[in-house]
Amino acid sequence: MKNICKSLTIIIFLIIGIACKTNKYSFVNEYPVKQLPLIDSTNFSNHVEGKLLSKEEQKLLKLPSIFEDQLNNEKAKIGISYLPKISDNFQSVVFYFYPNNVEIISMLVNYDKDFTIINSQVLAYDEITDGMLKTTSKLDKNRIELTEYISDNPSTLYFKISNDGNISRE
Repeated sequence: MKNICKSLTIIIFLIIGIACKTNKYSFVNEYPVKQLPLIDSTNFSNHVEGKLLSKEEQKLLKLPSIFEDQLNNEKAKIGISYLPKISDNFQSVVFYFYPNNVEIISMLVNYDKDFTIINSQVLAYDEITDGMLKTTSKLDKNRIELTEYISDNPSTLYFKISNDGNISRE
């Protein structure tokens, strides 16, 4: 009877261990999910820096392919802002990125189920040196309405988000 109890205990611990095992991308699920439509107006006045991504997490999410050498700047900082619920067909992540002390970028990245990048698009941009350029976006399930303000003169660009996560200019 003692051996049966020991065996059952070991089996239970193994089952619990397997059930609790997380994949290497599980840290992404720690961030808030946001329902659409939403406005992204990330700027220096309204953004609070959260937990930064480690170099390992940046590589895992393939961010060097988007931000290229900018991530090598010692002043560069990047983190996850939120997870917009665009589709069940792909995973969407919005990152905040400080390439330096005077710029902030909010970037939407769509990933397939294996976290391979499908496409990306800037949602918001702010710079505080000249104050000449600012960008905000309205994000919906199948469209991004991006408004650029150059010296306070707005112009609007539209992008389509397809069912497979690809983003293209309309």
